[in-house]
Amino acid sequence: MIIYNEILKTIKPSDEQRRKIEEFSQTLSNIILDYAKDKNIDINCRLVGSMAKKTSLINKADIDMFMTFDLSFNEEELKKYGLEFGKHCIETLNGKSELRFASHPYITGFIDGYEIDFVPCYRIKDSSELKSAVDRTILHTDYIQSHLTDEQADEVLLLKKFMSCVNTYGANYKVSGFSGYLCELLILEYKTFENVLYNAANNWHNMTRIDLEEYGTSGNFKDPLIVIDPVDKNRNVAAALSMQKFNEFIIAARNFLEDKDKLKFFQKHEINTTACELKEVFKKRKTKCYILSISVPDLPTDVIYPQVNKTMNSLKRVSEMYDFSLLNTSYYLHDNKAYIILEYEYDILPDVKIHNGPRIADKINSQNFKNKYPDAFIMNDKYVNISPRKYKTVNEMINEVLKPENMSILKLGKNIKEEIINTGYNLSGVDEFIDNDAKCEDIDEIFLYLHPNYNIER
Repeated sequence: MIIYNEILKTIKPSDEQRRKIEEFSQTLSNIILDYAKDKNIDINCRLVGSMAKKTSLINKADIDMFMTFDLSFNEEELKKYGLEFGKHCIETLNGKSELRFASHPYITGFIDGYEIDFVPCYRIKDSSELKSAVDRTILHTDYIQSHLTDEQADEVLLLKKFMSCVNTYGANYKVSGFSGYLCELLILEYKTFENVLYNAANNWHNMTRIDLEEYGTSGNFKDPLIVIDPVDKNRNVAAALSMQKFNEFIIAARNFLEDKDKLKFFQKHEINTTACELKEVFKKRKTKCYILSISVPDLPTDVIYPQVNKTMNSLKRVSEMYDFSLLNTSYYLHDNKAYIILEYEYDILPDVKIHNGPRIADKINSQNFKNKYPDAFIMNDKYVNISPRKYKTVNEMINEVLKPENMSILKLGKNIKEEIINTGYNLSGVDEFIDNDAKCEDIDEIFLYLHPNYNIER
């Protein structure tokens, strides 16, 4: 279709751009290999990832340089030499470096506008020799290079761009969506971008199974989408895909196929709202919404996001334990702060509540309950008592449970707990937050909270 050709012109790196990256990657490789030779260390270097597979989107052409070591090296040697060789390459080219972590530490370099990951791994023939998760990456690259045609690589680009625009692309914790490798395997299964969307829209269901190499191991998994890794029969490539993003993609595919204007699904859905409009929505809902803001340390997002999610879910559990019913919750991060949205159906409760006791048939315990609470009375088949409520407002409850001496009732992420104790937190009603603290990013995030289908609709 003409529309796809036009889109590809805007999302596909040119031959010249690809040539420059390949030449630059060879320069990196030569520096590392020469240095390793001087150290009498036998390694190989490989350009891997989407750039090597011709499936990288324009302006997303980060370079993944893998340094492969013989299986005879122990893990400590792998880490030591991997960091040393990467750092030497970055310093040789006057770049800046940053230490990062995956299954083991690796170093990232920023050189001439490129972001390069220097990752040490083991030189393996197949998945039976795996020592760490990153060891599969070269096997993945080899498989895609030998199976994906240039035409299909373009279909992958269309799929990645579509997923990016409907916010289902990315296997990181923040998105919990589709990885680049998963996109490539979907194109190998369904051949074209449109076929992927047609099958998602019409045929996908919970535990949809794809097994390109017919290993027969898909029954071992119970995820929403099961795509057996062609290089490892015991791995589901779609394991990081959440049920939420699985179903969002299905609906986005249906919306795309039914809409005559296909182009808008390949463009970011811009948000156009105001603080007053957001406040009016909450006013009409007649709920009580709070935003809890907490400083977070400068750690990788895949470390911080799970901790914020854990904190949010713990606050939800404790709220319901004290009878404060939540309509919905969400969270987001920016500028080294986590923001947890807690929208309550009501935030003030009566002074007293029903305290349920044992059944009347339980003679000993029911008598003990009556002795402890002389005003207890029978309600159907058990004793109950009218008891004072511990917390009468949401504000009081949250501020109390976040005190260090009371935090044991919560399950907080380690770093989140440390930040609350050391730097505190801020709890605001949503109107107060919007009026006093909200930046453009906050307005957008609150809008998306109120309009959860916004990215998958046009």
